[in-house]
Amino acid sequence: MRARILGVAKALQSGARAPDHSPRGAPDGGENAIAAIRGPGLTMRLLFVLDHWPELSETFVVNELQALRRMGHEVRVQAAARAAHPNPEAPPDVDVHVLAEDDARRAARDLLWLLRRRPLACARDAVGRRRWGRAEWTRPLRALAPAARAIVERGDEHLHAHFASGAALDAMRLAALTKRPFSVTAHAYDIFLTPRNLHEKLVRADAVFTGCEYNMRHLRGLAPQANLHKVVMGVDAATFQRCGALPGATTILAVGRLVEKKGFHVLIDAVAQLPHVRARIVGDGPLRAALEEQAARCGAAARIEFAGSLAPTDVRAALEAADVLAMPCVVARDGDRDSMPVVVKEAMAMELLVVASDEVGLPECVLAPWGVLAAPGDADALAAGLREMLALAPEKRAQAGRAAREWVLAHADVDAETARMAAVLQRLGR
Repeated sequence: MRARILGVAKALQSGARAPDHSPRGAPDGGENAIAAIRGPGLTMRLLFVLDHWPELSETFVVNELQALRRMGHEVRVQAAARAAHPNPEAPPDVDVHVLAEDDARRAARDLLWLLRRRPLACARDAVGRRRWGRAEWTRPLRALAPAARAIVERGDEHLHAHFASGAALDAMRLAALTKRPFSVTAHAYDIFLTPRNLHEKLVRADAVFTGCEYNMRHLRGLAPQANLHKVVMGVDAATFQRCGALPGATTILAVGRLVEKKGFHVLIDAVAQLPHVRARIVGDGPLRAALEEQAARCGAAARIEFAGSLAPTDVRAALEAADVLAMPCVVARDGDRDSMPVVVKEAMAMELLVVASDEVGLPECVLAPWGVLAAPGDADALAAGLREMLALAPEKRAQAGRAAREWVLAHADVDAETARMAAVLQRLGR
């Protein structure tokens, strides 16, 4: 896939017509989206505005950043703080500015610089801070001043925030202070659990991206006037591909934070009904002790491994060794929920079958023949789906797995999806 994308880009730069490699029946927007990318000398200087960098649970941010760099765009990172659980595979050569590491003397000096150059924008920011502060913590202007000065002096052309949370508020304010366009990718908790100042962030952003139709419907209802675009959080299919044949055994894998919305309590009850099945749960979180106690109560503790958080390389190895991925998401009691978890698409790229709940954006990618959907929160239905997939003959599993990978190549390739996003951002700069 990446070779095809680079070939298309080269053809576009030379003026030749790019060949059409889109799968029959695939919607326009995979490789064809690259036709919207501008040629040499017209690449962008982007600033990613983040709450934490490089967060282990947010591999999609690193994947997107790397895809943009492969296209020739320059990407710098501004993070409010360094990640407590960093991703060891994050590129070490990224220019990173951490707001928490700016000293008070620099902040004071840069605030004076900003007040002299943008007095009206600073005044408007002060008015806005009183409004925004009623819903969420709002960073003092002096704390943003070093970032604003860096944007101007380094020549960043566009600000892009991941999550419509504090990062989006920072990006919105910095865009106004520096006269730059900004965009935001809205994910899940920032939409459903803590939608703070969300309407204003959506309508003031020059573009809003989100990863599934489920989210798109919700955001359209909140802000129909926003410039919304669906861009799937894609997978590097060259990295996520099998090294060997499917195991053909009865090992179930689940990956995610140990929080209510992942539905792992449902999975434990389902595994308890399947005495010849083993499960491995990769991830950590506040519910670990409760989930371990539940596994013991239902007599399945010996067959359920809690592996803790793993580096991306180890997650790929876990996918290689598994037979089925379980993703039993639910809407949590506080309203928190997932959207379309990236690990589902990673599993599909590695030709795994998937059993998931019929919830959030999962029905958009968990399709027959590689997927089975169960009612959310229904352990009996989840157990039935797992039993059905594990009962498939080896050749049927392999055939279904190949179809899953083809879907990822057509609909969730990280280079093609990031190219779609980049095309939107480039049009904003024209």
